[in-house]
Amino acid sequence: MPPCNCDYMDPNDLEKKLSKVMCLLEELDGKEIDESYWDGYHPEIYNKNVSRAQGNRLVSELCKRLQSVKNITKYSLELQMWWRDHKAADKARLKEELEEAKSKQARVIAMAKLTPYEKEILGLE
Repeated sequence: MPPCNCDYMDPNDLEKKLSKVMCLLEELDGKEIDESYWDGYHPEIYNKNVSRAQGNRLVSELCKRLQSVKNITKYSLELQMWWRDHKAADKARLKEELEEAKSKQARVIAMAKLTPYEKEILGLE
């Protein structure tokens, strides 16, 4: 076995996921997706030590921007699938949070904190 290899140069799982998010944000801005970026090599993500908190902000930005999209089908299949999966994950998380609010009072308080988007995906509006 050779003493050196390039394994450390591969993007990690977070870089791969966030590179996709960056590409989707750029698609919303009218830019074309660079396929090398899609695999984890987006220049704003790869090897930049992006934290999970920074990643959460990028995902939140993409979610907020997609909430105002009227016709998702005019975008790439990748964006459509990401949005479908993201809404399903949001719905599952919100249902769990509401179930954890055991008392009626706690549930009322939790429901009052929901955004219109969250109420929509839970089917409450």
